Amino acid sequence: MAAEGAKKLFAPSEVALHASRKDCWVVIHGKVYDVTKFLEDHPGGEDVLHHASASGDATEAFEEVGHSTSAISMMDSYLVGSIEGYVPPSISKSSDDWSVGAPPNSRNKGPPNPNTFLDFVLPLFMLGLAIAAWYYLTFIAKGN
Repeated sequence: MAAEGAKKLFAPSEVALHASRKDCWVVIHGKVYDVTKFLEDHPGGEDVLHHASASGDATEAFEEVGHSTSAISMMDSYLVGSIEGYVPPSISKSSDDWSVGAPPNSRNKGPPNPNTFLDFVLPLFMLGLAIAAWYYLTFIAKGN
């Protein structure tokens, strides 16, 4: 059935009609999956799949989670076809300078922002300064 269904092409508008609890289709990497029977068994819950179904292309959400190889191999049993004229998101978002030549989701990885230490220390410094000013005005300035 999966090989037979993989030959069928669907328009995005046709897939959008299948976004209910009784009939839920998800698009990942241009392939259409009927996950209706998997809704109750999905480890992330039914709502995750419903949101992915309603949002159109769930590729980015699917990749961000980081599914296991067994979960990915399980997807073949739910394959019903593919999207006609599918263009991968990385190509369609060519105006995004950060994604040029970078693998998907690589922007969120790497060293933390260098300002994070300053963002932590500056409020502590301001608090210390406020306490010192209060102490000076309360105890030292009254004594003179």
